[in-house]
Amino acid sequence: MISSASPVWLDRSVFPFTSCYRDLGVDHMHYVDEGAGAPLVFVHGVPTWSFNYRKLIAHFAPHYRCIAMDHLGFGLSSKPTDWSYNPPDLATHVEHLIDGLGLRNITLVVHDWGGPLSLSYAIKYSTNVRRIVLFNTWLWPSQGDLRTSLTARLLASPLYHLLEDRLNFTARFFIPQVMGAAPLPHSIHQHYIAPLRRRANRQGYWSLVRSIFHAGPWLDSLWQQRDRLADIPTLVMWGIKDKAFTQRDLNRWQNTLHNVRVLAYPQVGHFPHEEVAEAVCLHMGAFLEHTAR
Repeated sequence: MISSASPVWLDRSVFPFTSCYRDLGVDHMHYVDEGAGAPLVFVHGVPTWSFNYRKLIAHFAPHYRCIAMDHLGFGLSSKPTDWSYNPPDLATHVEHLIDGLGLRNITLVVHDWGGPLSLSYAIKYSTNVRRIVLFNTWLWPSQGDLRTSLTARLLASPLYHLLEDRLNFTARFFIPQVMGAAPLPHSIHQHYIAPLRRRANRQGYWSLVRSIFHAGPWLDSLWQQRDRLADIPTLVMWGIKDKAFTQRDLNRWQNTLHNVRVLAYPQVGHFPHEEVAEAVCLHMGAFLEHTAR
């Protein structure tokens, strides 16, 4: 039985959306489903959850149907300790939610690990994806690029696992480090730390963190099918000060996508939709209107 009560750490004044749950067989996925109209499907990365899109949901819900999931092991979703958390399995949950809700002609809005986990759907069902909005994300394996490969090895190392186990390291320290010029308010930062405060709740996101290295074959299989994304109207909104994804990653997207508009924010880091939400909403709104014609 899923409780409808909010956890004590959740400030409903900044996340005032109704909680919905979907049975995945292995456990329950939390998601929000706000507004009506053409569906916008928001897919988060590590170590965030649907809270990361709260400003966009509030802005677009009066005109669009906004669906934002929490991957299993994240946010308000269940956090089973006996499940694989392999990226291909998590990607099937994205498909499960889209199909289960009967969503058609969707717009995918993705960030960080949300890129591979949802673009795999776009590759498989490109005719059901009307538009894509990308924030600092990727779709290719770490192998072949020295900087990325070394970072992936570090994230998969016993040392990083120890930091996660003892300190909840990614939520506590990674998020502030990859922000741009504007620091994240303490009260907001706590909403990323609190869902993972208990050690038993960190298995999912630790597995996904280390999968940057171990999921190379799966990522490569997606990258080899990137032509299925190339002509889908895409808006890329990119924080240039991001320490996780660099200008080289942005260039790769620009060289891959044919029907793309790129907006780069010079003073913004890893989270454009958190750091400059007003500008993001303005630019994304114009893109949605333009591509609706």
